[in-house]
Amino acid sequence: MNKKIISIILGILILITLNGCTQKQETIKIGYLPVVHSLPLYVAIEKGYFEDEGIIVEAISFESPNQLVDAIMQGQLDFGSAMGTGIIGIANSKNPGKVKIYAVSGEMNNNCIEEIVIPLRSTITSIAELKGKKFGILAGTIQWRTIARDILTKNGLNMDTDVTIVELPGTVQTQTMASGQVDALLALEPIPTTIIQTGVGKILMQGPAKEYIADPFWPGADVVNLEFAIQNPETTEKIIAILQKTIDEINENPEEYKKYLKTYTPLTDEIIAKVSLADYKTCNDLTAEDIAAINTFYNIFTIYGVVDDAITIEPLLYC
Repeated sequence: MNKKIISIILGILILITLNGCTQKQETIKIGYLPVVHSLPLYVAIEKGYFEDEGIIVEAISFESPNQLVDAIMQGQLDFGSAMGTGIIGIANSKNPGKVKIYAVSGEMNNNCIEEIVIPLRSTITSIAELKGKKFGILAGTIQWRTIARDILTKNGLNMDTDVTIVELPGTVQTQTMASGQVDALLALEPIPTTIIQTGVGKILMQGPAKEYIADPFWPGADVVNLEFAIQNPETTEKIIAILQKTIDEINENPEEYKKYLKTYTPLTDEIIAKVSLADYKTCNDLTAEDIAAINTFYNIFTIYGVVDDAITIEPLLYC
């Protein structure tokens, strides 16, 4: 082989190498709610686990669960964190084949991440005593509205006639209780801890959804856009493996990992130290008991006419 041919070959190899080095990396868009349920995502970002795998992540914060669901269903996001398991089930029943659930978050054993709280000086001692009262719930989510309906029904109350439902964004729930505009609040962490630590209120009942609906209770879901997963199976598997790694780390030492809430939530150090973390599982770790509990949870959406046909978790899992 003469020198001219060798030079041409070397030149081509150099161009290929340079092109590979300068090729733009794909950016993965992950939407999340700024709540404790998204802790595995925060940890993975802060510890550089995505970068270690050559993945650039654009984490996009959403204030509304419905906005987050709409974005993932419309293909504007590749992944979604801290989405409602119920909301995803409902969305899939109405527009199937858009997303898959690869992890869940919630409460098991003695852990509680949702509570009914009341003002500090309230004399209410039971859910039944909420009759004629103003009951606050998370705004804009059919999941928590249906959960509230089921809890009230099982305590002898009609949500439409016996209580006044006040839908509130999480950002104003503490202030609303402090100003006396609600008599009780079905709140998700970190709001109950914030209400207690600031002296605004006290707990009426811990874990009402786990008590009345399903135990364990898995209301949170991490999802992947199915079209993205089909087109990018290797990247999808890498991201899920990274989040499995962070879940394992958090479960092993939850107190150590609370500090990663700082950047992504509006919580103070004092509240972070006291807040209850969710339990986390990828779908590979779900037991038969977990599956049955999620399906029991899904039953309430059929019972109260949110969906026409029964929904189950198994077809939604990305395992």
